[in-house]
Amino acid sequence: MRCAEFDREQVLTQAMEAFRTNGYAKTTMQDLVAATGLHPGSLYAAFGNKRGLLLEAVDHYIAMRSQSRLDLLAGHSPLKGIHVYLLHMVDEMLRGTCLVTRAVMELDQDEELHQRLCRIHSNLEADLNQALTDAAAAGEIPANADIPTLTAYLLVGVQGLVTYSQCRNDPALLQAVVGQLLAGLTVTR
Repeated sequence: MRCAEFDREQVLTQAMEAFRTNGYAKTTMQDLVAATGLHPGSLYAAFGNKRGLLLEAVDHYIAMRSQSRLDLLAGHSPLKGIHVYLLHMVDEMLRGTCLVTRAVMELDQDEELHQRLCRIHSNLEADLNQALTDAAAAGEIPANADIPTLTAYLLVGVQGLVTYSQCRNDPALLQAVVGQLLAGLTVTR
């Protein structure tokens, strides 16, 4: 028996978008067939079941988001990189729901998925912590800044942007919130 050949990354991106749009519970196997162009047998053979495809799609989403974040943070001064990243988050959320947030809301009892989702937050925390450390070294924020607290502040801000953008699709307001988040980084205590 010959194995079906397909571009795994492309299939994962297409499945990721289906789950992101409809959520796990409302995404049917027919939706996944339509999104990926693969036959049900090929999806089952490659991923085991719908949950297996979701887990791999979440891993793919995490990898894509992590690389995008690192690229945005690295392309500028540290504080400007954070600004560009936050504005990118606003743009992304205005285009659709965050797969991680959607999965957390739907599948909070799934320990394996929970561990994957915690990984994206750990990676984001490490990246923001490094950007803030670099910003302090570059004199963009006070040298005595409490980096762990500012990192948590940004993490809460990012999650708030993700959630709030689902209720208020207002780019100007969301960008103003990003400006306020940045202003909070330079306040000396």
